Amino acid sequence: MGERDFETEICEYLTKHYGFRKSWRDPEIVPVQKHWGINEGEFNLLPEDAEDMLVDVFTKYSVDYSHFDMLNYYEAERAFWQKKLPQRELKPLTVEMIIEAVKVGRWFYDD
Repeated sequence: MGERDFETEICEYLTKHYGFRKSWRDPEIVPVQKHWGINEGEFNLLPEDAEDMLVDVFTKYSVDYSHFDMLNYYEAERAFWQKKLPQRELKPLTVEMIIEAVKVGRWFYDD
């Protein structure tokens, strides 16, 4: 029996459950690629959508995400009357990072 191909498996799972079309007229869903960005780039998801997707994948593949910190990838939300937070550089969040975390069984990018 061969080694499990997590890259293909996860890209297919994300395509099936979170894929999108190039345009509303195009019936074909674009296949997810490992280099795609989640917080910018191809997915460019809102924080709550990204969190839902990540928790889904982490749960499905039994990934320990106790060290995952959303604030490393998205700006903190604040009410309009609150003081503006200082700008900080956010880390990229990619499909490839999810694949690597699934392979080792834990999120290690925020250790």
